[in-house]
Amino acid sequence: MHGAAGAALVRRFEADERIGRLVLLDRRAPAMPLRRTAFRGIDLTATLADVALAEILARERVHTVVHAAFHDGPRRDVEAAHELEVLGTRALFRAIADNARRAGTVENVVVLGTTASYGARSDNPQYLDEDAPLRPAAEYPWVADKAAVEQEAAALRTRTGLPVAMVRAAPMLGDARTLAARLLAATFVPAVLGADPLVQLLHVEDLVEATRLALHGRHDGAFNVAGDGVLPWSTVIKLSGRVRAAFVAPVLRPLLRSLWVAGAGLVPGEHLAYLRDTFVADTTRATDQLGFRGRYGIRDVIVRHSGRGRLGDAA
Repeated sequence: MHGAAGAALVRRFEADERIGRLVLLDRRAPAMPLRRTAFRGIDLTATLADVALAEILARERVHTVVHAAFHDGPRRDVEAAHELEVLGTRALFRAIADNARRAGTVENVVVLGTTASYGARSDNPQYLDEDAPLRPAAEYPWVADKAAVEQEAAALRTRTGLPVAMVRAAPMLGDARTLAARLLAATFVPAVLGADPLVQLLHVEDLVEATRLALHGRHDGAFNVAGDGVLPWSTVIKLSGRVRAAFVAPVLRPLLRSLWVAGAGLVPGEHLAYLRDTFVADTTRATDQLGFRGRYGIRDVIVRHSGRGRLGDAA
């Protein structure tokens, strides 16, 4: 709820007449007023969190679980991040499996993922479909944990037979808390000299719409979600009104690492791959099966986020 996606989901779902009641599970109550949402405090990393979650699912008669308890970007406390995202996911899924075993109320699950889980690699195909292997760098905990969550989701599907939709979102704009937004907020944006990878972007509002379609349709499987079109990273930086600060890879990696360790950087050195290589996803399945058609193409995502003109003005 306190991340970009969670906050946007609650706002949209409270206005969705097809949703009778929302139950928000989080460590602390949100600052925003809740009209049709019941808040239940829970720490996914606490001992016996799965037991408490199972009780809440049964008591509140929850039909659909949307799992959005993930960090918007890499964290310096790697162990704490892993506990929340991987071990916390495991606790939630144990509770859901317990609910299913007792012929309970949960009918489907939606999990928010990321196209970064494919890994940014020089031998990636032009477009990665949902059947492509997930190959994130093991030494980059932020994306390695995202791939581990995908494994937990697959195990939940096998264990319970419930439909589990994994919404793999492209890098997002539309909220200052997302990693892409923070990278593009700086006057000088890091880039790799001699490389200019094609990138996709997604507006947070479109992620919410894709999630809504996945839960109402009780869809199963993975779905890549992105705004229409791709642009080189240099063009994204230019359209955002920023300056491309390019370094050769052997210089940029230790520079990113040093800034990260000093607490002044946004990403660790391992993020360099995502500034050098592509991880562009094929969104055909989301279009054909979810019926998802993003409201904002990549240029409009940038323009709407940066406020540098009207939608469609970027050429």
